[in-house]
Amino acid sequence: MNGPILAVGTMSGTSGDGVDAVLLELASVHDRHEPRLLGHAHVPFDAALQAELTNPTSMSLARLSELHAELPRRTAEAVRKLDGWQRCSVVGMHGQTVWHGPPSATQSLGHTTPNTLQIGSSVVLAEALGKPVVADLRAADMFHGGEGAPIVPFAHWFFTAAEHAGRLVVNVGGIANITHVTAALDDVVGYDIGPGMMISDCLANRLSSGDLDYDRDGVLSRGGKVDENIVDYVLAHAFFQKPPPRSTGREDFGRAYATRLHERFSKVPDRDLLTSVLAVTARAISRAAAELDGVRDLLLTGGGAKNPTLLRLTQESLALPVERPRSGVFAASCHESAAIALIAARTVAGLPSSLPRVTGAREACVLGHIAYPRKP
Repeated sequence: MNGPILAVGTMSGTSGDGVDAVLLELASVHDRHEPRLLGHAHVPFDAALQAELTNPTSMSLARLSELHAELPRRTAEAVRKLDGWQRCSVVGMHGQTVWHGPPSATQSLGHTTPNTLQIGSSVVLAEALGKPVVADLRAADMFHGGEGAPIVPFAHWFFTAAEHAGRLVVNVGGIANITHVTAALDDVVGYDIGPGMMISDCLANRLSSGDLDYDRDGVLSRGGKVDENIVDYVLAHAFFQKPPPRSTGREDFGRAYATRLHERFSKVPDRDLLTSVLAVTARAISRAAAELDGVRDLLLTGGGAKNPTLLRLTQESLALPVERPRSGVFAASCHESAAIALIAARTVAGLPSSLPRVTGAREACVLGHIAYPRKP
């Protein structure tokens, strides 16, 4: 590919709240730069679907198969909301993760073959939009011994200008991951640091008797105090003892874990409980920053960046400038979809978008497969 490339990226994360789509204009798929974000759209999932997606092990095989066909239709709806999407050359689809069993969790999850499953048929989306679709983005890295996650560090490096080397990009979704952006691609460090908003989301739903899906604007945690017993309990989880490369998901910190946590600390006031689980994420961020050499500043993105309590706790735990972009490819609601758009464009060009030092894979991989629509 030569010259400007228009690519669409779509993402439905572990929160299960809906699908985001962005239209990206890339000057090149080879040279590091910040591309133009031409549009963003979001299609929310209803409460019943969100409940299913955040507790996927309760689904029947029949329902799982149905959602594999249904979710791409929701994704197509989000893409069609983007002005100018018809001019794109490729659509990237992350799909909905329903299980993640990386090499680092072989013992705890009991599997012998590392595996991951993102549902959402690439063929259905390609036919719905009439565009090539790149999907199944984690499998190649896992085949070559990698964790398959985090998937965004290459994009974090690609989107960050060389003069900002030393920046720590922290992506707080359901799970929190970090990327230490360095001058040279081969020196980039990235890994999952633990739960992001996953425990908080589950507790918000549980404490509100199902009325709330998350701690919107930090209302539920506002004014809460940090209970160090809760922080210590979560940080004692075996995940935090694993060295990078490592990745995690709801298998470790999902609804079942949040339920046990609430039952164990049932006498702790709700605000303090929610504040304390956010303090875990802030501490994990602080630990990561302290363990890396040359961290100069921090960029906070992902859905968690919208939570004022987490932002405050993060700022209090660090002696570093903390930036929270509100526009462009690093905006909280856009950056993962923008990363998927970049990956899709590079895959079509036959270029790798994984980082072996990040995932532990034996080699860098071209990510995903390409589903082509029927010819008109």
